[in-house]
Amino acid sequence: MNLLVILALVAAASCAEHLLPKKSVAIDKNSVLVLFGTRHGNRHPEVFLEENPRSWGYEGNTELTSYGKRQGLGLGKELRSFVGKLISRNYNSSQVKYYSSSANRCQMTLQTVTAALHDPEQWGDWDKKWYDHWSPVPYAIDDPLLRMYAVKECKGNDKVWGPIDKDSLPTLKKLKTSNSAELKYFADNTKWNMENLGKAADLADNLIEIDLYKAEYPSWIKSPKLKGYTFEKLKAKILEFAEVHQNACAEYGPCGNLMAGYWLQNLLDKLADANAGKGPQVIGYASHTEITLSVMKLMGYVKDELTTSAGFLVEFKRLPKPAVRLLNHDPNPIDEHVIYPAELTPKLKKLADKDGFIPLDGFTAFAKQFAFSDWKSQCDKA
Repeated sequence: MNLLVILALVAAASCAEHLLPKKSVAIDKNSVLVLFGTRHGNRHPEVFLEENPRSWGYEGNTELTSYGKRQGLGLGKELRSFVGKLISRNYNSSQVKYYSSSANRCQMTLQTVTAALHDPEQWGDWDKKWYDHWSPVPYAIDDPLLRMYAVKECKGNDKVWGPIDKDSLPTLKKLKTSNSAELKYFADNTKWNMENLGKAADLADNLIEIDLYKAEYPSWIKSPKLKGYTFEKLKAKILEFAEVHQNACAEYGPCGNLMAGYWLQNLLDKLADANAGKGPQVIGYASHTEITLSVMKLMGYVKDELTTSAGFLVEFKRLPKPAVRLLNHDPNPIDEHVIYPAELTPKLKKLADKDGFIPLDGFTAFAKQFAFSDWKSQCDKA
């Protein structure tokens, strides 16, 4: 696979200083709860480049691709290996609970994750002829939890997204100014309005899929007429704009907090239930970049971007003392998945033991300052 595609898919987890581990960490023998959250798998762009006949994208814009489905399946397989006997292979409503954004790409990602996590056996293997390795698994759709930006009743969305949508944040302003020649070149050749960096992100999404599907590049990219640029340099430049607005939201406090504070409270509630001996043993969530990355940052992860199907695990144990461990999960880059320790903020790092476990009360004290339970009230005062 082309190196640039791998970089685009695994950018959050693989760089010069840090390559993905080859092997996942093992679950602690005393763990009683695993929470996992994931960004949806690889998806099609919101807008397609139409210059060449396309051999891909038939599912529709922003829909989950075959690669995204494989990423979800890979995550499910790795989760199955990680949780082991904590839950049965067959779906059991007392053991698990799943949530998704209403977006098709999130629902389908969760469906592929649970297909591998709950590969049926014995009494659960209901149709060996046609569906020997699949059984339906229910989930709840909750947009205030996992897709706040699409909740019409949330009046604060326009306010917190305004500086991002208008590219008026200092980082976005600088990005536009320092790439003015490049953005003009993109606009001249796509006929898209590159006054908004979101269109440059759409272009980056197209390049990722073109490489994945081994399709043909437009001539203006393949043989660029922009001074100082070769084909490879131009590709790399375009890919810099991938998820630019979503990443900016997670970095911008008012946006990231409104998008993920309600989810954070839900996670804290689930941990409190588990500490009281209540609730399921595995709880999973499928969401979007700006929501998943934001909640990770609010929890104390040091993270700046998130590739498709990547996200977090929060592992909880009651013994010898209530404690949590924050873990990452990433695709490597499509079918394989790996679960590994997170880089923590200095405050949490000081609290963690040698195995990465943080006292529950310390973690809760750190995270609760960003959490809220009344999302409507929070939206009104954002």
